Amino acid sequence: MNIEKALATRGWMADVELVYLAHLASKGKSILEIGSWMGRSARAMADNTEGQIHCVDTWADDAYGDAPAEMTCHKDWLWNEFNKNHADTIAANKVIPYRIPSAEAPLALFGKRLDVIFIDAGHNYEDVKTDILAWRPFLAEGGVLCGHDLYPKGPFHPGVLQAVNELIGNYSVIGTIWTAR
Repeated sequence: MNIEKALATRGWMADVELVYLAHLASKGKSILEIGSWMGRSARAMADNTEGQIHCVDTWADDAYGDAPAEMTCHKDWLWNEFNKNHADTIAANKVIPYRIPSAEAPLALFGKRLDVIFIDAGHNYEDVKTDILAWRPFLAEGGVLCGHDLYPKGPFHPGVLQAVNELIGNYSVIGTIWTAR
């Protein structure tokens, strides 16, 4: 799996998680990422698929409490950073960014069946629940629904754990990525 450019992109995704997403992407042609930030995970998937990655995010510069200081200095800094990190994949029509809230995106992508849906936007219970319920109907038969930041034994993002336990039930975890088939 090719994750060299993903590793060079700022983000919190661990190496094992990037390799896992790259592996999932290598088997899919139509992939959706909800929550892309600077594009680290999207890069891992884009560099390992023959298909397209639809990236949905607001790229709101104020959406992250632990954001880099640069984000507070320039409006659209995060959006510009994502586009800089994906200039080649966007130009090749491999990555298609949608700058809209995830709840509005199903309308933009209506009718598409997705091989992989990766949820990594809001990390509170309501956001994760809303994204799972909104996107699960678009999953292709045999597709993979997954998301980031599930900490079964840790204090981080309890809303992710609660929503996944409630709505998914049977899932596996690699790093902090939950996966349901």
